[in-house]
Amino acid sequence: MIPFNIPPFTGKETEYIRQAINQHKICGDGDFTKKCNKWMEDRFSARKYC
Repeated sequence: MIPFNIPPFTGKETEYIRQAINQHKICGDGDFTKKCNKWMEDRFSARKYC
């Protein structure tokens, strides 16, 4: 059976959640959103449009 509804766990999720809560940024536009945007821009040679 393939565990479709079981999210992968790498071990740092709790730490990352704690960081987001401590920074008062549990929605978009926090450090993790910015890191993700930067990764996608670099990975896919994409430009950010604002």
